[in-house]
Amino acid sequence: MGQPIVFVTDFGRDDAYAAALVGAAWRVDPAAICVEGTHGIPPGNVLAGAYQLKALARAFSGGVVFCAVVDPGVGTERRAIAIRAGNVTCVAPDNGLVSYLWEETAPEHRRAVRLRIPAAASTTFHGRDVFAPVAAALASEARFDDAGDPVEDPVILSGAFAAREGTRVTGRVAVVDHFGNSITTIRAGDIDDAEVHGVTWPGGSTRGLVTTYAFITEGPRALIGSAGHLEVAGRGIAAAAVGGPRLGDTVEVELA
Repeated sequence: MGQPIVFVTDFGRDDAYAAALVGAAWRVDPAAICVEGTHGIPPGNVLAGAYQLKALARAFSGGVVFCAVVDPGVGTERRAIAIRAGNVTCVAPDNGLVSYLWEETAPEHRRAVRLRIPAAASTTFHGRDVFAPVAAALASEARFDDAGDPVEDPVILSGAFAAREGTRVTGRVAVVDHFGNSITTIRAGDIDDAEVHGVTWPGGSTRGLVTTYAFITEGPRALIGSAGHLEVAGRGIAAAAVGGPRLGDTVEVELA
């Protein structure tokens, strides 16, 4: 039995697109195990897709092939790639979707290939005609190196990573999740276990960090979430509803 294929897309569930990926995978391997990671990425939001892909890679910890498709540049000259990052395999458009997987893996443990795009592939649906078939082949133990020619420079989203200057770390809200938590591009490693003096955003702030949601008593508070990113949350309510940051807002951490 091959590896499961985990889909991460912005296709939603109202159209045929998400199920078409399964059909394309089954054309290659009728026994392929297809898992919905999420089809709920906001349309075209590559940064949100990169975060959710990272979160899912942490959860599955290898043994699967990710088919990630958030592809506003479909049909253009952007490359299609497959990467091996540690024990994670992923096929995706080369638009920054693999930013966290690639950058958080040591160089000696990562490699990438450029996928071949069939002449008959639809210019508007590479998810069905390129990525799902390759994911199914790799999940069925096809050789990674046979999927395409090596590349050394997958696109990395500069906005996916926080900047540190002295005691100040600056990022932005990349994702607002189902619970209304504002998840930022600031990672636990960006803080380096230093004491957090305060967290600020346009129109609001909070002091220090809490360790979990139950310790939020009033207003928005900051904490490190399950994927290792700083987030701002409310107690049982969306962070923005109690003055927290909104999607895209700049967030700054001041270290003591």
